[in-house]
Amino acid sequence: MIIPNEQVDTREVTTWKGLHLLHYQSSSCSQKVRILLREKALDWTSHDVNISRGEHISPYYLGINPRGVVPALVHDGVVHVESNDIVSYLDTLPSEAPPFVPQDPEQRRFVEESLAREAALHLDLRNITMRFLLPPFAMRKSPATLRRYAEAGRSDPQRAAEVEWWRAFGESGVSLAAAKASVAAHRAVFEDFERRLEKGPWLLGDTLSVLEVSWFIRTKRLALAGYPLEDHPRLQAWHHRLAARPAFAAETKDVLPMRLAVPAYQLYLRGRGHRLADVTKDQAGRRSTAAATDGDH
Repeated sequence: MIIPNEQVDTREVTTWKGLHLLHYQSSSCSQKVRILLREKALDWTSHDVNISRGEHISPYYLGINPRGVVPALVHDGVVHVESNDIVSYLDTLPSEAPPFVPQDPEQRRFVEESLAREAALHLDLRNITMRFLLPPFAMRKSPATLRRYAEAGRSDPQRAAEVEWWRAFGESGVSLAAAKASVAAHRAVFEDFERRLEKGPWLLGDTLSVLEVSWFIRTKRLALAGYPLEDHPRLQAWHHRLAARPAFAAETKDVLPMRLAVPAYQLYLRGRGHRLADVTKDQAGRRSTAAATDGDH
């Protein structure tokens, strides 16, 4: 998605030459774009947008991306947003690396459908992150911050939805029911991928693609939150192969505060019996019982 030039209020960026990425180290969508930039060996300029300090809702950044989310790519003065659109665009740029978006019509259709499925799970990933990865008190936004988020810069329907989500989260957090539904939605995808990986090491068989870039972020985040990837042995092996690639390893390293907070919160949840693994164990058990019952008929 391109932000029309006349809607870019931070006019400075319209004069930038080359590739510029405005991003945050621990943002899953930012990690996705950085992985592809590195895999494609593209030259780019980094602009850190520190979410923990609210820089994503500053007038400067909202003048670039009125949705107030990262990342945003500026290429020769043109602003691109939405991470899956950005990675697809980057794949069209000249590079000695092989393409990550297939040309075969059937494979391309599967890629488009899978990326749409990944994008549709955006709030589910957030539910899991906020319920199982980090303590909710550390993630809530103050009423003043939400007002600034809602009122600054140009209005945007998606930003309004973001503000409403954060307001509801601040009031009641992520319910267990919502968290379970979000875990179940990811488990369904992982089971599909487990079957698909019977055909080869990658989701398109023998060809590394943009699907690896997008979905690795999911398996990495869920594994950090306590999801048992061992429930899907082929997917777990796929994850380990990708984690060994320099681009994936380097660009998914979280900031130090997060690297300290996540293990501590996992210990806290373990002590209370509220880990993500406890939820998936319950869901996996129900699926196994249902399968056995179906088999008796």
